[in-house]
Amino acid sequence: MAEATYDCIIIGAGPAGLSAALFLARYRRNALTLHHNNPRNIYSHGVHGFLGHDGILPADLLARGQEEVIKFGGQILEACATQVQRVSDDLFRVTTGDNDINGHNFSARRLLLATGLRDLTPDCPGFREFYGASVHHCPDCDGFEVTGKRVAVLGHGPNTVGFTLRLLTWTDQLTVLTDGHALADGAAQLAKLQEFGIPLREEKVAGLEGDLKACQLERVRFDQGAALECDALFFNLGTQPVSNLHEELGCKVVDDLIWVDHYQQTSVSGVYAAGDITPNSQLAVVAAAEGAMAAIQIHQSLIPESQRV
Repeated sequence: MAEATYDCIIIGAGPAGLSAALFLARYRRNALTLHHNNPRNIYSHGVHGFLGHDGILPADLLARGQEEVIKFGGQILEACATQVQRVSDDLFRVTTGDNDINGHNFSARRLLLATGLRDLTPDCPGFREFYGASVHHCPDCDGFEVTGKRVAVLGHGPNTVGFTLRLLTWTDQLTVLTDGHALADGAAQLAKLQEFGIPLREEKVAGLEGDLKACQLERVRFDQGAALECDALFFNLGTQPVSNLHEELGCKVVDDLIWVDHYQQTSVSGVYAAGDITPNSQLAVVAAAEGAMAAIQIHQSLIPESQRV
């Protein structure tokens, strides 16, 4: 495949990347979107809080997005970006695949990183069977669905208690599980749990059980002690970036996320970022909005000086 030059290359085709691709296509910009077909929320049984699409399957939302991008002339390629580099002040090169064997090079005047995050998930029997239906990682996305229900929270890091207290918006039937680990900042966090009457179970989790056909969690079993009857489980084990391309470019990072200004511009000129990889709320609707904002700014940055007043 011959090297091509684009106005912008978008790396990532989740809500952020596709939203940006749609706007750039409507701006009649020559943009290429690269994706590796492994979205963060692929296990979810429904995207919540996305106006006009509440409850839509993630795969359906992304499929509609790709159709809309292509309809307006946008280009989407299933390929993994493995390397990025600045060639000149106004040109970047993106390599997909193995540069020495099957790699392809593409050039662009602007880059948008919409590479997203990967959730660190529990390693216990039954997790995959319930994930996305009655096991969740995002209270903002799925908190309403557990209103008044019995909810277990799996985690042991410094953010676990704060994460748990957020769920009080929907239910006060909460139990924290540390899966055999000591609770970080133990005394202070334990005092906070006691203040709100939230029990703590420190035993090692042996597995999750319930109605497999309905994907409905019913209990958590431990290596020792009685099982915990519950209707849902949220986990808070942290995240990690899917890609380190931003590090290759030298983008400023804050708490493992890419710093951006109000226009989604990173600390590196010509490089933008949007979606979960940025420090804002990790919601599909927010990611889409960030992608749109980035596209607007990218378009404006490419307008010739002679057309500016």
